[in-house]
Amino acid sequence: MQSYLRAALPLAALAIAGCHVRAIPFSTPPGFSVSKESAEGTLGKKQDVTLSDEDNHYIAAFRYELPAPGGLIANAKPVNPQAQISVAIFSEGSGNEPVAKGEPGKKAEANDLQAGTYFVAVMEPWKDAVRTRVELRTIYKPQDPDAAQQACKSQGTARELKAEGSIEDGVDYSAQRRTCWWKVPLTADGALTVKFDNRGANLTAEFVPPQGAPEKIDPVAGLAKNDLPAGDYFIKVYANDAGDAGRYRLATSFKQGDTCKNGGPACSLEGAEELKLPSDSKTADVDYSRSKQFHFYRATFKERGKLTITFKVLQPQRGSKVAAYFMKNPDDEGDRISGTSVTREIDQPGEFYIRVQAPESGDYGKYAIATIFQPSNFIPADVVEIGRSPCLLTVSAGTNQGVRAGFGCTVVNASGQAIDSCVVDQTFPNLSKVKPASTRCNVAPNAKVQITAQ
Repeated sequence: MQSYLRAALPLAALAIAGCHVRAIPFSTPPGFSVSKESAEGTLGKKQDVTLSDEDNHYIAAFRYELPAPGGLIANAKPVNPQAQISVAIFSEGSGNEPVAKGEPGKKAEANDLQAGTYFVAVMEPWKDAVRTRVELRTIYKPQDPDAAQQACKSQGTARELKAEGSIEDGVDYSAQRRTCWWKVPLTADGALTVKFDNRGANLTAEFVPPQGAPEKIDPVAGLAKNDLPAGDYFIKVYANDAGDAGRYRLATSFKQGDTCKNGGPACSLEGAEELKLPSDSKTADVDYSRSKQFHFYRATFKERGKLTITFKVLQPQRGSKVAAYFMKNPDDEGDRISGTSVTREIDQPGEFYIRVQAPESGDYGKYAIATIFQPSNFIPADVVEIGRSPCLLTVSAGTNQGVRAGFGCTVVNASGQAIDSCVVDQTFPNLSKVKPASTRCNVAPNAKVQITAQ
């Protein structure tokens, strides 16, 4: 390709004092081939060149390769303040006409260029050329500044940053790695602090919540967000404009909030939910990340006996550790209720507690809990007959044994394990009819009934 740039010199009078004067005022500028005499240039880096009035050294050029569609921005700065420096951008095959040219002292910018070879010429007027060193910087502005970024160019491809952690990375607008997204998962409510060190580079970081507008993170002060709900949050780091690039550091710290904020009164021991005696059943849920970590129950016993507790997680989650504990006093860590059912001795009257909890971040679940109390002082009776519709049990104890209608009772199996609670419905001299609390009437023929003695 033969592309020649020639500067036309009109007839002119001798220059005024202080300006360079050519020896032959009617001569024309020496020719300069942009394509042949250009040096290899590096996009984004400063290129030093010396211009003068010697031969054709009033002009110099550099060759650049655009890797993809975009634009070029060229800016030249002379060391000698008397020099009038202009910049022009040429494309391969454009001939003498530049695709963009800046006024003296101004940058030249060409947009919508295709990938290929381009030349940037820096020059001063031939008739007024003075010797000076010039710094030229040519910046590539890609059409897609994230074309080379794969790992974290969008929210969907964000890399993970722990709520208590730090990372170092870099972005580069002209290298088509302008943006990097980071996901900060919060498994519980709390306060998040983000520090952003851009090392003095022209980089920006934004905090992006699940809903709402992004907020810029100050490189000096950072950003503090109090009382954030659990969820996924994002940090977007990007180079502001073409030519901007640099390394940066992000650091996060997290302070967990009140894990009972949404749990209601029963999330604390003082607000424990009351359990009715002799039997009761409840369903509820605990969820650490939703600030519903605990659920307490309280039962008040007026006599000694046995308490049977049945506990089941209704919607078990893989890896979730929802558990229940029987507490003999408010300061007791409690005995874990293992299996589906346990029986605990009530060795003295007073208040006893059950604590259901989601121990750690990510633990949650819906559960059912049932209790049956068997007083130590009771009237024993065997099940004589089972009536299925409605469910009524005929038992071998009546008024002669001190049984009265309305007395509470407990249905137990042959080994004395509580099955259901019941109430005395009808009495006879040596028989009674009792009504179990459960309508399923799941009672074996060898079952027994313990009627609370008054």
